[in-house]
Amino acid sequence: MNNMNPTDSYAELLRHTRDVAVLNSCSAVLGWDQQTYMPQGGAAFRGEQLALLAGLAHQKATAPRIGELLAAIENTEVVADPDSLAAANIREIRHSYNRATKLPQRLVEELARVTTTAQQVWQEARSQNAYPLFQPHLEQILALKREEADTIGHTGERYDALLDEYEPGTTTADIQTLFEELSRHLVPLIQQITSRSTPNTEILRREYPVERQRLFAESAAAAIGFDFQAGRLDVTTHPFCSGFGPGDCRITTRYNPRFFSEAFFGVLHEAGHGMYEQGLPKDQFGTPSGAYCSLGIHESQSRFWENQIGRSFPFWQHFFPRLKQAFPTTIGSSSLEEFFAAINAVQPSLIRVEADEATYN
Repeated sequence: MNNMNPTDSYAELLRHTRDVAVLNSCSAVLGWDQQTYMPQGGAAFRGEQLALLAGLAHQKATAPRIGELLAAIENTEVVADPDSLAAANIREIRHSYNRATKLPQRLVEELARVTTTAQQVWQEARSQNAYPLFQPHLEQILALKREEADTIGHTGERYDALLDEYEPGTTTADIQTLFEELSRHLVPLIQQITSRSTPNTEILRREYPVERQRLFAESAAAAIGFDFQAGRLDVTTHPFCSGFGPGDCRITTRYNPRFFSEAFFGVLHEAGHGMYEQGLPKDQFGTPSGAYCSLGIHESQSRFWENQIGRSFPFWQHFFPRLKQAFPTTIGSSSLEEFFAAINAVQPSLIRVEADEATYN
């Protein structure tokens, strides 16, 4: 290995990581299909499909050859500049490799299989408001995630091992400190706001035909920058965004004909995620430099468009006349100011995806 050219080793390493990324994108397509169009009877077999793909991706991601290539590149001129793309890629690939090699393939496959089945059962339990249907599946997932955390290793907080996958370098203690500070300011602010007279939100709960909602939401998503030539909008139980790779990003929402905000702000939120995915450098696909750096950064983009922009007065100065055109009977003589007050009502809720700017955190 000492005689390997580090530049050639780097090129070979990226070929390996791109293969893993393509396999994972195939899993993402199947996961998107499961939550949008797959018939309910396909859940068990879809679990087998996703378990197989997860196992194959894990094999490739933990191949000894990757460790050899990393060793041949580290501490060479390829990574001499710590701010270069190559140095960043090697640093992140090493981090992922060290983490992945601790996990047995059996556990990776079982997690894919169990969560796929659980997703389908959760949808059924939600529609029936029947938590006992979902409870055994949730308990199974928790047991597997505890096993994953213990296998990776931690210093007492299991969630530290899991959190590192999404917010590298962040600990449970960091998150607790962050939310304690947020709570210290937000709780009294929300109490102060809600102690006043409650804004009238009746305008949001009139009849909004679903097809017109879809057209209006799509036009708004396109206006803020989501590229529908490289993405699409579909219906699901719980909104999500799935970026499959360059040129293909799927966003979803759910429609409520008697509540305007549910779908519209969900679309703005997912379009924010989607624009982040669509803005990733295409030539870096399959490398850390072509992927999101953390879920916190990803969520910041969706929250920004949903709440900071989507609930702002200038936004609705532009879109309210179009809303009246789309729903003339529904909006009637209601004013921009009435609508603006309604969409910014502060009302604590257990439903995150319908939370306002103040209570979201």
